[in-house]
Amino acid sequence: MRMRFKSALFLIFILIIAVSVIGLGYLFWNEVVSSPNIVVDGDITINYLDGHKFKSKENSKISFSVTNNSTDQKYYYIQVADTKGSNVNYIIKSDTDLEISGTLKSEILFNQISIDSNVTHNWVIEYINNGDDKYSGTIKVGTKRNENNVFSEVILDNNKVGDISLSNIGEEATIDEGLLSGKDDLGIAYYFRGKVTNNNVHFANLDWKIVKINGDGSVKLVLNGITDEITKYYDDKYKFSEAAINDYLNTWYDEYLSEYSDYIVYNKFCNDLLQENESSTYIAYNRINTNKIPTNLCLGTVENLKIGLLTADEVMLAGGGLKDNTDYYLYIKDNTTPYWTMTSAQYRSKLYFPYVVSPKGALVNNVAGNLLRGVRPVINIIKNAKVTGNGTEENPYELVEKAK
Repeated sequence: MRMRFKSALFLIFILIIAVSVIGLGYLFWNEVVSSPNIVVDGDITINYLDGHKFKSKENSKISFSVTNNSTDQKYYYIQVADTKGSNVNYIIKSDTDLEISGTLKSEILFNQISIDSNVTHNWVIEYINNGDDKYSGTIKVGTKRNENNVFSEVILDNNKVGDISLSNIGEEATIDEGLLSGKDDLGIAYYFRGKVTNNNVHFANLDWKIVKINGDGSVKLVLNGITDEITKYYDDKYKFSEAAINDYLNTWYDEYLSEYSDYIVYNKFCNDLLQENESSTYIAYNRINTNKIPTNLCLGTVENLKIGLLTADEVMLAGGGLKDNTDYYLYIKDNTTPYWTMTSAQYRSKLYFPYVVSPKGALVNNVAGNLLRGVRPVINIIKNAKVTGNGTEENPYELVEKAK
């Protein structure tokens, strides 16, 4: 009898301890979840280490972290809202080497950032006040969801994003390397590389290839082929917006795309016209030919256009190089005509030489811009376009309407 009594007391003691631990755990969890500095958005946890609102007159720094608690890759955005104050600059950077800068205003700083399973990204925003007035605003971070079939989100949902290419960037890519992430002038970009087969788009009764998702969420397309007519790059002016090829492209746009203009956004195109030490070689020549380090950042002149061309950097990032390559998505089967890029290579014998892409997919710089060559138009689709399809040749993406 005494043994049963002791056993009962022991069991009651264990139950009291268990209930206490559970109660304390619940209180602790409730405190964490309800804390204004910690927000759980689906599988993403955001910890606003310095709070999500800021107000200051001095220079300041704000830190926060983003954690993916799921077993799948996720995407999130960073936004600044409700801003007040002028003459204030910012620099935002992460421990994954992402960094942009700008002027304080209400805007989305990063539209879609990939984060792997069980990974934490740490961020710091530094505000520099160049005046005497107070400034304020709210930091908003949240999960990107593919609820409205928005073009960029559908592409991300259909592809696993990689951080490292399977082949050396700057050399030829001959297998499907999928979608890779990097930086452009607008934020985090995602570009296709190699023998990709799921970046097909049917738009304006024409077939296109997706080059990349721009940092602002718009989608860059290149015509899957060249236009019917060949043209000179220039007559006497080399700047793209003043060159003969720009006139040709605008005429082509009016004929084939004008009724679809609601879906096409003016965007930044890079016209690399900076020369190396006032020599006959442009800076892109060393970047492309010598060092083989292409970039999605514009190191030359930015042109704000509704239609343009590929850069030599974009061709190289897509899997092209200085040698023939018929095994990447920019290669055009049965094409026998080289086509222009808008990147400068050399100026010699009073002639301007842009980079061209050969019929076998190689970047070359031995074609003078006053000769007739092919044109492969490039456009950018608005970021709130809605699509159907999965990007394959059998079921290409097709635009259906704008997301609200």
